[in-house]
Amino acid sequence: MQYAYCLSDKKVWEALEFSQLKEIELDEKRNNLFCTECNALAWFRKESRNGHPAHFCAHHEPDCQLKAEYVVVDADKGDASEEVDQIQSSGDIIVHLDKEQGGDIDITSSTEIPGGGSWQQGRTHVIRGNDRFSNQEFTLKRILYRLVQSPDFRHSRGRITFFRKKNEIYIDGKVCDVTRAFSEMTATDDDQTKFYWGPITSAARTMRDGKIWLNSSPQYQSVSVVIFEDIADAFLKAFNISDLDELTGAHVLVSGKCMYSGKNKAKPIIWCGALHQIVIRRYRAAYLQPAG
Repeated sequence: MQYAYCLSDKKVWEALEFSQLKEIELDEKRNNLFCTECNALAWFRKESRNGHPAHFCAHHEPDCQLKAEYVVVDADKGDASEEVDQIQSSGDIIVHLDKEQGGDIDITSSTEIPGGGSWQQGRTHVIRGNDRFSNQEFTLKRILYRLVQSPDFRHSRGRITFFRKKNEIYIDGKVCDVTRAFSEMTATDDDQTKFYWGPITSAARTMRDGKIWLNSSPQYQSVSVVIFEDIADAFLKAFNISDLDELTGAHVLVSGKCMYSGKNKAKPIIWCGALHQIVIRRYRAAYLQPAG
């Protein structure tokens, strides 16, 4: 898209003009963008190294006249091509976190969440028998895809179990209870470890401590996901990210301790300290092809 509406200044911006804003102003405004036609969440992409011009994108409503076709970037191909049914609540799902793109699940981290607590916390207990192997096995990528595409899945009361390793349960419960959309987070999620998901409208890395911040818009509670510095470089490598701007418009599914901060504890921050607890789904407009 060439134009997008910014809620913070109530102005319609042209992409090139928007790209010429001072960095601090651009970073504030890019979390408040909407499609000028359907008012759907929009995001801004700077001019890329491949020569793609600065432009806006949006997760448009189905009947929007500005709707464009978006494709998943090459590194994330897979579940994107399958037809998603409106999943009912029947059938249990298991996810083996020790098979995710994080490597060794037994890593020891000294990283502490500000205010106390460790990223490793969860509803951990051990079960016996073969229950781990008798149900549908999903990946985090597939869970995220179905959360984005299927309202029935988001509200499912079917059981989902995330295993840390072997028979050790990390999180277990109804899909609707142990996963939470950014837009539906409330104060009851404070100090809770769940799988949180939603869109990213900006990303940055703090120079002082090396943490990566994935930020959502006020429409999505201004949630921030913090990638701890000790896995930040591994995170970029695992998801083939050369520029944090590539993450704008992506969906993220992440497990970590949620802590509310800021004035009146109004801002949710999710602290992530392990690669096997996060997955990213990036998009680009189908008409934007890599140069060369």
